[in-house]
Amino acid sequence: MRKITLLLLLLVSTTIIFAQENHKKCITTKLVEEELKNNTDYVDARNNSGNINYNSNERKTNTIPVVIHIIHRTSHANIGSGTNIPDIQIEDALRILNEDFSKTNPEFPNPPRNTFLNYWGNPELEFCLATIDPDGNATSGVTRTATAQTNWDADNNTESNAMKQNSSGGKDSWDPKKYLNIWVCDLTNSSGFGQTLGYAYLPGLLAGFGQNAWKDGLVVDYRYFGTNGIAASSSDGKTATHEIGHYLGLNHTFSEDNYPTFSCLDNNGNTICCDRDGGNVFDTPATDGVYWGNVTSTTNNNTCNDLAYANTFNTDVLDMDENFMSYSTSTWMFSEGQVDVMMTTLNTSESNGGRSILKSGTVSTNCSGIISSTTNIINQEINIYPNPNKGKLIISTSDKITSISITNIIGKEVFSQIKFNDNSIDLNSFKNGVYFVSINTNKGAVTKKIILTK
Repeated sequence: MRKITLLLLLLVSTTIIFAQENHKKCITTKLVEEELKNNTDYVDARNNSGNINYNSNERKTNTIPVVIHIIHRTSHANIGSGTNIPDIQIEDALRILNEDFSKTNPEFPNPPRNTFLNYWGNPELEFCLATIDPDGNATSGVTRTATAQTNWDADNNTESNAMKQNSSGGKDSWDPKKYLNIWVCDLTNSSGFGQTLGYAYLPGLLAGFGQNAWKDGLVVDYRYFGTNGIAASSSDGKTATHEIGHYLGLNHTFSEDNYPTFSCLDNNGNTICCDRDGGNVFDTPATDGVYWGNVTSTTNNNTCNDLAYANTFNTDVLDMDENFMSYSTSTWMFSEGQVDVMMTTLNTSESNGGRSILKSGTVSTNCSGIISSTTNIINQEINIYPNPNKGKLIISTSDKITSISITNIIGKEVFSQIKFNDNSIDLNSFKNGVYFVSINTNKGAVTKKIILTK
């Protein structure tokens, strides 16, 4: 009995510590709250957002031009070194985005649980790298900027946007009415527990005079953009998916009653803390607080009685913890209602809190996901053999390997290890086929294709 008690105490304390360490994760709500206090144009745009109804029968695939700004430390000059993430990691992040926004992610059509399978929506959005910059020059759609800044404090109201301007050591945004700007950098926090993985403003910064339009876009920590390269082993690559949800008008699916503007009371004095999305999304269940864990077939959180709120449900249902706009460690869906909100955003004028001009198609794009014909091979002395391989892969290099990952032919990661100190990998548990081995060293990154034939 004593062992069981200790185990329960350990599980409880671990859960509490995990929640404390991750309670920031995304600071969109905090940033929006601050902007609403100081920007009347933003207030007007947010008040007007959602007033124009979108006809779902008109839905079609929309292509969004993307530019990715890599802001890295000056000491990380080589691509693939530290904060200067390799191209393969950028390509992986784009792959995940395009899967999540086209309902082709690996969880479909058989997710870990099928509770909300019938509510799973398809945004039909395609995120493609821009091939023309604002000056009309050819571009890969990726910029790389060296900075003396060690990292960027997400808790600091000024520094949380400093990576978006040349004058503060970052990179100026490309015209946010034509491009989706994504800044990838090293985020840190100075206040309390937690790690901020990313953030984005809700639509409306382009309204009025657009004096704060330069803030528009999303920021993602370099360790949580994609899943390979030098991404953290805990990264599922969904941070950018979550933040683009905000960028296109979605709130978190859970209540956030610690921000005055997002009050727990509606205009009639009714408590609405359980129903943060109830104003514009009716098929995400009312949810109180954050679930941090994994979602499995046995996950059964139900924090609010859905019958007490306006929604599409005629019974009290479980929390939609698998939603991309939650904080769960495994997410795989947008609801149909959320898709309608995002489409409304893309079909609403900027003055009304929309982004209709973004899908006008004036920027040429590369939708193949390939940044260049090379893979940042900075050291030809990295040898991987034998190839074809019969089960034991040998890696030979004089450089220090910081991480290694292996993906299969469809881009799914099948092996990942940080601080790799061995010189071989056992592939006997892998199925025969083509694999891509990505190796990050203290000098850069390299990717090589191998064929496994046991």
